[in-house]
Amino acid sequence: MVQIEPIMTQITIEIDRDRLQLTDAQQYCIDEAWRTLCDRNPRYFNGGMLAFNGFDSSTGVISAAVEQYKHHAVRDSIDLGIELLAVTGVLVAQDGDGRLKYLIGRRSPSTHRYGNLWEFGPCGGVDVPTHDTDSLDFNAILGDLNREAMEEAGIDLSHARSTPMALVHDEAVGSVDIVIRAELPTMPQMKSSWEYVDHAWISLVELIQRIESSPEEFIPTAIAIARMLDAPRDYD
Repeated sequence: MVQIEPIMTQITIEIDRDRLQLTDAQQYCIDEAWRTLCDRNPRYFNGGMLAFNGFDSSTGVISAAVEQYKHHAVRDSIDLGIELLAVTGVLVAQDGDGRLKYLIGRRSPSTHRYGNLWEFGPCGGVDVPTHDTDSLDFNAILGDLNREAMEEAGIDLSHARSTPMALVHDEAVGSVDIVIRAELPTMPQMKSSWEYVDHAWISLVELIQRIESSPEEFIPTAIAIARMLDAPRDYD
């Protein structure tokens, strides 16, 4: 199930560094499930991640905690209620005829979830900041998005006009994405990487048509974001 929380103000992330306390039995189950995942896909890597705790829409404050990625990745075997806090870019630019086009990419089959399905991108988890930083402003969040864009697609978003749109909750996989609209002056080509096997710049009308005819080809959050874009707003 996908839920959307519109963002109506500037946002910050406030970070709690107290780790989740686990029993020995829980830790054993986590370690066993993690080994199984790594055996299936050697690309898995355990590191720090930010886990979503809550959102105050009146202040724009997103609460997050520092966690280990493996504690989230094993949720199919042992669900600790940890939701990955991520950022997703909705990249938009005008083509030569002045028509707005949106960038979508088809995920590699090697990705943890939703392999071979289309999504808005780039996207990825929000990096854990250094220990002397317990708050991330919008510019810092944009920095995370730009790093993902450079790593995954070779696209520089540093000069894009960026606006936070919504938090999108994907309860099926335990993730909460900060969705940011990034307007580019031109449509750059997306470089190939292991994370994406295909990409396309597509109009919103064409995207909605594809979703309606073949919804199984898109991740659920991409469908929700596209429908949000299609609703009457002041974006276009």
